[in-house]
Order: sequence, then C-alpha cells, then structure tokens
Amino acid sequence: MGLRSILQYTSNGQNVYEIVKNLTIFVKKFVYENFLFQKSLNDLSVILDIPKTVLEKRSNQILFGFYQFDKKKFILKNNILFIFYDLIISLGLTLFMVLNIFIPNKNKIKKFDLICENIGSDVDVKRHKFISENFNSTLLLGYKNLQCNYENTKLINIKKELFNLVSINFSFKKIASLILFLIKIFYYSILNRYNFLSVFKYLIYDFIKYKKIYSKYSAKYYFNYKFYDTNPLHNYIFKKSGGLKTSCYQKNICSLSLSCFVYADIFFSLGRDQGKICNDLGGEIDLFKPVGSFFMESAWFKQKKDLERIPDIDILIIGINTPWPRGCINNDFHNSYYKEFIPWIVKISNEFPNKKIFYKHHNYFKGDTRETELLDNSNLKVIVNDKSLNSTYGWAFKSKIIISFASTMIVELIGNGKQAYFIDPGGINHQWFYGINNLEKYKIKTYDSLKKIVANSSNIKNDHNVQNENFFCIDSQNTSKIISNFLKNEINKN
Repeated sequence: MGLRSILQYTSNGQNVYEIVKNLTIFVKKFVYENFLFQKSLNDLSVILDIPKTVLEKRSNQILFGFYQFDKKKFILKNNILFIFYDLIISLGLTLFMVLNIFIPNKNKIKKFDLICENIGSDVDVKRHKFISENFNSTLLLGYKNLQCNYENTKLINIKKELFNLVSINFSFKKIASLILFLIKIFYYSILNRYNFLSVFKYLIYDFIKYKKIYSKYSAKYYFNYKFYDTNPLHNYIFKKSGGLKTSCYQKNICSLSLSCFVYADIFFSLGRDQGKICNDLGGEIDLFKPVGSFFMESAWFKQKKDLERIPDIDILIIGINTPWPRGCINNDFHNSYYKEFIPWIVKISNEFPNKKIFYKHHNYFKGDTRETELLDNSNLKVIVNDKSLNSTYGWAFKSKIIISFASTMIVELIGNGKQAYFIDPGGINHQWFYGINNLEKYKIKTYDSLKKIVANSSNIKNDHNVQNENFFCIDSQNTSKIISNFLKNEINKN
C-alpha cells in the first residue's frame, strides 16, 4: 500500500457502521502493509525495546485520530515546514533524555495498589475517591495542579513529571541510535512527501512520558475512566514495571466513531453487552464487566442532595456537545439534529406553554451558535451552568420525563428507574446506539410520539426493573466497589 494512499482515502459504506468499520480496516492495512512504515517501526522497536506489535497498535490509534469525519478525509500536515517542526520536537524530546543519563539509578520505586489516569479537575479527584478508598494506596495521574487530601492517595502532574530528571536506563548509544533514526525518518518524509514524524513523535513522547512515571511508581492495577483514551504503549510499560491488569471505563455511550482501537484487559461498562463493539472496530479487550454509572454514583448516590436549588420540572431535555466533528460520520447527524430534533423541542415547548420544560446543557458545554439561533422564539428555559451539587443528575431526578438526542445520561437514568427517552427522528441515528439491546421502546422516532409522551407526563410513573438494569445501566449506588472488587478478584484468579 502506497504511503500517499491515505491522502486519497474516501469514506465508503452503505451505513455508519460500515463507514467506520471500513475506516479501521484501512488504517490497519496502511500500518501493516506499508514497507517503509513496517521497517521504521521495526527499527524503533529495537531502539526502544518495545515490541513492534505494541507500536503498531499505538500507530493505529494515532492515524485514526488524523481522520476528520466532518471533512471525510485524513488531515496530515505534510508541508516541509511541518515536517521540520516535528523533527525539532522529536529531537528535543530525545536530547532531553541525555540529562537523565547522569541521574544515578537509585530510584526507590513507590508502590501503589491502583493507578488512575486522566484526572483533569477537582471533580475527577473527588469521583476517584470512591474507588481509591477500596485500596490501601492509590496514585492519580493528572494534567493540572490539583489538590488531593484523601488518605493513602497521591496525585502527580504528568506534565511536570515529564521534565523531572529520572533515570530511565536509556544509554548514550540508545539516544544516538534514536537521533539517527529520526534523521532517517525526516529523510523518508521529505523524499516521499509524507510526514512520518507526525506519528513517530507521539510514539517517542509516550515512551518517555510513561518510562519516567514507571521508573518512580508502580501498581498492580490501572484504571482509565475514558475508554476512548487507552494506550497500548502505556499498557506494555505499565506491565513491564510490575503492573498486572489494565482497565477502562465506559464514560460515554459507545458511539461508533468513539469506539475504535480500544486496548485494555478489562472494560467496565454501564450495562450488559455494551462496549463489545470496540473489539469489532480494531480494539482488543479481554473481559467486559457491567458496573453501572461511575458518574451517577459520585454526583447523585454518594453526594448530598440539594434539590431545593432546582425548580420542579415536567420535561427535562439534556443537551449534548455540538458541533462535534466525530458525530458527522455521514449527513444523518446534521439532518436529524438541526432540522428535526431542535425544531421538535421548540415546537413542543410552544404547544405546551403550561408545561415546565427545561433544556439543560452540562456545565462544560462549549456553546453552539446555530442551535442558539434555532431556539429563539421558544418557551424553552435553557440552562447551562447551575450550582447544584448533583449537577445534571439533580435536574433529572427532579423531572417527570427526561429526553435527549444522544446523552449517555439517558441509559444511566433508564437503568436507575427514571422515564427517559432518546429522540431519534426517523430512527436513523445508529452511530450512537449501535450494540445497545432492547432500546427501541425508549426511542422517540416521530413528533406525534413525542407529543403524546409530553401530554401524558403528569401520569408517568418511574420504572425500575431487572431488564433495564441489565442492558442499559445496572444500579449505580456501589459502582466503585464493584470495580474495585472485580480488579482484586481477577488478580486472585491468577
């Protein structure tokens, strides 16, 4: 397969699943069948002492990230200036390792039971408290200067850790080999007008970052609450440092474009059978375990209720982050969202002026000017920021009916006894719901169906049954405990 074939790739397939599936197949073939790519990965494997298969998997993830669904093509910066820029970045990372050679190899590795990554806010710190309290010691890996005062829990800033001088057992000879390798990759890039360095700089960065971390810390278990942000290169280095099991959590619905090239030993899902689509889309996961909602547990079940701050609500509409580039697999998203979903909720608010209908975005909503314009002249009360300790969950449990275009909260709420529905005009939004069983009765496909549900909202009774729990989201009062016990039991089996 030619190097520049990636620039000519065009999305193909009759439906969203085929489009995404074909994309993952192409990425794997591009990595595995290109002679220069394979030769370069093999050379880097020898230098870093990382199996080539691990580097191939990480390359799959990196290349997949270059595909922009809204533009329907791969966007690679192949201009000579970008190639030269990536060379400088890669050489800078490599040369920085020279300083680490002079650090004596006397690091006493601090051992933990559990390492959790992707801690990005104080809310994340608090959420992970409920997992860490089930272990004797926990290390949180964050990307900001955050405070963590919980007993037996340590938090480090990965960005700062990257520039700490730590012995990582990388010799002058290895560094010289890596520099020559990068110069060779630069030459290949110029010669072929293809920026190899756009991939290899990330491989080198990941190697340095995780080598530094695991030269100082180790743990038995690893947990990443963002299933779409796993890293096979990390997983390998983690296990080489003594780690036993890696795991990830289903933060969101496993929409097709978010579920590609996921690598972990254990996938903790909201409900039964969810997440398994990841193995169909280039990923490798050994075990799937339904555990409920990690987010609902911390924000609702284990948080003080402050519902007095929230008004009484007949209908709550939960928003999603738009425009979202990965949501544009084909034209279905824009046609359904802007041409039907938004007009439907505007119309329903005007037809039922006496109903208390709120449109609630999450606090991290980035804004959408097109949506704002379409919501003009409606009776919807739009809320983004709120002061509730329970976040949007408080609004949901204060509501009679909850609806959304594609919020993960719908499956969480169905499984935990609330009347909640997805609005899916025409039933065409398969990219969001692929692989979730028994969902049809919770999808609103026509405006008349929506109108009927809103009209009968006063008579709605909450529903909580085993079937809902199994397929959508199991009871979430003790999600962290279930996760912790499962990790420990898996180790004991071995």
